Amino acid sequence: MTYHKTMKKLSNMRFTKPDKVLSLYLHTDRSHPDQQGGEWKIALKNGFNRLEEYIEASSMEELKRLRSIRENVEKYVESMDRKMPRGLIIFASADSGLWETFELQVSVPTDFYWEEYPVLDELQKMYQAYPLTGFILMQQNEIKILTSMFALIEESESMEYDLEIDDWRMHQGPSHHSSSMGSGAIKTASQVDHYEDRIHANQKRWVKSLGSMLDKKAADKQWEKIILVGDKGEAELLEGYMNKKVDAIIQKNLLNENENTVLEKLLA
Repeated sequence: MTYHKTMKKLSNMRFTKPDKVLSLYLHTDRSHPDQQGGEWKIALKNGFNRLEEYIEASSMEELKRLRSIRENVEKYVESMDRKMPRGLIIFASADSGLWETFELQVSVPTDFYWEEYPVLDELQKMYQAYPLTGFILMQQNEIKILTSMFALIEESESMEYDLEIDDWRMHQGPSHHSSSMGSGAIKTASQVDHYEDRIHANQKRWVKSLGSMLDKKAADKQWEKIILVGDKGEAELLEGYMNKKVDAIIQKNLLNENENTVLEKLLA
């Protein structure tokens, strides 16, 4: 289940006493000055201790459930130690068996909540900053589509427009612009030039086709934002063939770079 679907599921959940849900937000960003010595471990312990003291004064049944959840949380967080994300969010309950985690590459403030519903306020703030976004990396007749949320890549697709079949197709393996020229012997310089000429001659047609495809994908994926990345002229041409709103055009050639590095550059 994607984070987007998980958020929707959590927003509709309600619990009945003594079963409640723990909503835990933990600041675990080791690049931050106040986390150099693993201070999140102390914050986790102290947060649970304070919550237990508060619950013990009102309900031993709830305390029993919280302690069972605490054991699972501490085991889980300990298992994450060497690959700890920058922000960790956990939603858990005892009786219903709810267990949902968000391992984020963006920082979150440390907070503990014990309520009859998942507390999503901070998560929703993070979503507003890093919503479900489609990044379209363009280079001539090749594209890469990155679906991102919370500064994480949820899905990556590479496609190219094949002149031989006059349609877009999924592209496997490393990018190379002569891949759609057909199989056989190595192409000569004149053949490559001829292929490039055909690409430019048919540009409007394949860009129009791409616009329709992206409109459908944006609806299916429920993208909140669309960012086009590539040559400004090509991106503006594509924008003109799309019904969905394009939120930004970024003039960078990032098609063949590491995807996580690409995301860091685009979100910086």
